[in-house]
Amino acid sequence: MSMITGTESATQTKNADEHEIDTLKLSIVIPSYNSKASISHCLESLREQVQNHPCEVIVVDSSPEDISPFIKQRFPFVRTIHLPQQTYPGTARTIGIRASRAPIIAFSDTDCRVDPSWVKNILAAHENGKQVVGGPVCNGTPWHPVGTAEYLLEFSELIPGHPSRAVRFIPTCNISFKRSVFDKIGKLEDSIKGSDALFARHINLLGEKIFFERAICIWHTNRKSLKKYLLNQFHCGKGGAEVRLKEKQRGAILVRLPILIPLIPFARTLLIAGRFLKYDLGAFVRFWLLYPLIFLGMVAYTYGFWKGYRGSR
Repeated sequence: MSMITGTESATQTKNADEHEIDTLKLSIVIPSYNSKASISHCLESLREQVQNHPCEVIVVDSSPEDISPFIKQRFPFVRTIHLPQQTYPGTARTIGIRASRAPIIAFSDTDCRVDPSWVKNILAAHENGKQVVGGPVCNGTPWHPVGTAEYLLEFSELIPGHPSRAVRFIPTCNISFKRSVFDKIGKLEDSIKGSDALFARHINLLGEKIFFERAICIWHTNRKSLKKYLLNQFHCGKGGAEVRLKEKQRGAILVRLPILIPLIPFARTLLIAGRFLKYDLGAFVRFWLLYPLIFLGMVAYTYGFWKGYRGSR
């Protein structure tokens, strides 16, 4: 009987690790902050897919309490990185990418649950030559009026009824891309809101197309607290103004002519209602039934936009 020395065992382990890295096709990066109560749904939706496909899951957490032991006990397939201070999602995602090992990177969020074929469909899209791809965001709180109002307001461009096509923007809760694309950009911006819009803009500036594929689907758990919903819309508006001032993005007319800022709720009403009327009549009806809540969110967004415009000048 031959004996395996410690050196031989370490070599075998190293070779096994190198083989695992060589076979990895997808790295899934998830930023986390105070998500102990919600992250299990996200990771559970990935468990079987990780077993069936050559991919890794990396959670970058910046909560005051290190939730790495909690995750490792329940989801041993997950790699965790704990940061010593609160970190915005863009920076957390950048850290996760730099620690990842696969040639394709995918993002999701702790408040999302991915479709059972999510990984399979992402890999298929990239094998067909697409460099950047994402898909629909479905309503994870269809029974709740505030949650549905937030969903209809934030994700009208990403409802499942939209056809597969090239788009200019997909949020970081459901996007994937080749590592070579990220290497040309280098990082995601460190901001509370707007890092996904800036990331999409940089992808567009590279000349890369972003593809919306209906089969790559997630469910987003929306805020059910009116206060949190309005606060989030305020931050979305503030981030929207800061992005436009920084990058001269689409919609920059609002920062060139701030007298138009009060018109944001009315312009968004027409734009969103038009999308729903074209692609989803059920969403169109829900939009108007919940319009008082939605309009409040638009007002909070507009106030945030004004604050972002004033604060960035």
